[in-house]
Amino acid sequence: MTTLQKTLITATLVVGVGTTLVLQRQSQISLRDENRSLRQQIVNLQTDNETLSSRFAQATSSLTLKLPAPPMSAITARIASPDDVQFTNLIARLLKDGQAPKLTGAQLESYLKSNRRNASSLLAAYRTTGDPVLLEEAKQKYPDDPQVAFEAAFKKDTSVEERRQWLEAFKKSAPENALPNYLSALDYFKAGQPDQAVSELIAASGKPQFQDYTLDRHQDDEEAYLAAGYSVAEAKTIPAMQLLLPQLAEVKQLGLTLVELANSYRQAGDPASAQAALQMVANLGQRYGNTVVGETEISRLVGMAVERIALNAMEPNNPYGSAGQTVKDRLDQLAEQNAELKQVAQQTEALQHLVSDQDWISYKDRWRIFGEEAAGKWLITKYGQK
Repeated sequence: MTTLQKTLITATLVVGVGTTLVLQRQSQISLRDENRSLRQQIVNLQTDNETLSSRFAQATSSLTLKLPAPPMSAITARIASPDDVQFTNLIARLLKDGQAPKLTGAQLESYLKSNRRNASSLLAAYRTTGDPVLLEEAKQKYPDDPQVAFEAAFKKDTSVEERRQWLEAFKKSAPENALPNYLSALDYFKAGQPDQAVSELIAASGKPQFQDYTLDRHQDDEEAYLAAGYSVAEAKTIPAMQLLLPQLAEVKQLGLTLVELANSYRQAGDPASAQAALQMVANLGQRYGNTVVGETEISRLVGMAVERIALNAMEPNNPYGSAGQTVKDRLDQLAEQNAELKQVAQQTEALQHLVSDQDWISYKDRWRIFGEEAAGKWLITKYGQK
């Protein structure tokens, strides 16, 4: 090989390596810029959420209902309709049998040990294995943890007395959270104690927070599947398939019950309390309808359904909210949002078989940061043109 040839080869290698380094450098800069942008958007979203929560608390703290509450018909158990639950999980439809794989105690032993069997790890182990012994351990060790109280209150076959005990513990351990008051109000309505229910509703209306721990539960379950040896893509997917959201059916039932309460107030000659009851229904729906980013779309859909329940009981031409809308305007807006959500869900579902594992991870991460609708639109943009 001549000196000239060696020089040319060396120069080619240098150029190639240099080009690779430049591309890697550009990729790193692009990734850093994207991460910086994501972090800033998260900060902005958190600030917006805090501002909205503060405004919401100020707007609802004046709502009140007169006591004693008027007589009501007996409250019977209701369940969410198929329209409410058909979007519970897009991922579940990827499996042939629709069942999420459960873990075993042996798979989670190291996970529990590394987390010192704290409340979050015990609850994640309970949900991912279905073993009630793990929940009992959490109840014994951490009776003052709000997530333990939440899981205990919704455990199947829990007696009325025990559920009341855990709802009271939930209220005590999360004093700023309105959810346990809403759940408690529904239970009092079912027990034929409307005065106690109304007191809980008034308390809930004045609280700034509304937290059902869905994001925390999902994250903890994801870590459990990772610890059990599942891939990142699988660990991000399976928890969404198996995570139960029993609070949603109760929220809708409470909305329907409050409309009945409003009718009872109206029949008793108290239109002001009737209107306040309907506004409480609308506010309850908005707390899920204007859900925190990262929550499931089913939560948002149920919230919108609850708000529609309130609006349908109001005069369509009456003013609604502070944006100059009427009741009918808001109903039309909700119908448009509902249609858009369904369209995004259908398009996303149709593309799922094309998505790579890495993009599936990105989709789930975007869901967590920006919300399910935004993540779905990203997926549609990336795969919809192929």
